[in-house]
Amino acid sequence: MMPLFGAVACRQSGRVDQEAVQNTVAARGLRMTILAAPGDPRVGPVREAIAHWNSELRRLGRRVQLDSGTIRDKSVPDEAFRAVVPEVMFGGGPATTRLRERLSAVPGDIVIALSETDLISFGIPWRGEGTGIVAIRPSDKPPLSLPNTLRNVVAHEIGHVLGLRHNSDSTTLMCGRPAPCRPSAFASDTPRFFPLTASDEQRLRQRWP
Repeated sequence: MMPLFGAVACRQSGRVDQEAVQNTVAARGLRMTILAAPGDPRVGPVREAIAHWNSELRRLGRRVQLDSGTIRDKSVPDEAFRAVVPEVMFGGGPATTRLRERLSAVPGDIVIALSETDLISFGIPWRGEGTGIVAIRPSDKPPLSLPNTLRNVVAHEIGHVLGLRHNSDSTTLMCGRPAPCRPSAFASDTPRFFPLTASDEQRLRQRWP
């Protein structure tokens, strides 16, 4: 059985602190850092997903934008990300705290780690006082090796960082637990991003300037 999407820390998806928004988002946008080995083929789809989110945020009339992402060598071991997976659905825990501490030395508001270990991809929301985190599993085997899947999985996890929750509609970007949605549902011979729901759009309007 293919793994389900990692469950996001839904309890952390409330409105972003307005002072943090004014000082960070409105002034310079959200800085993105991509932790990746040299030549990692996932970097291209990651940047596609970032560009897609900027397009969606503009479409919704939001001023917040994500930069294109600075690539840095991986300074945090994959096991530190893997240890977080069991805690994500509960909104955090000791491993999440330790990971945030390790990432405090990494510049960027949102860190996207391209893991070399077999973990469930996940996203942890940005709240101003802590780094938003995305971890992506390897793409050399299914489901992420299927066409069109990787870009949508990255976009899905960035959606969690921006505060979106799972839904049960398999035709949309944010389908996930407890619904039986799997990354393979994104497979398509035509490159495209799956859409947001009206509820997703409302949440983004409420959460971001």
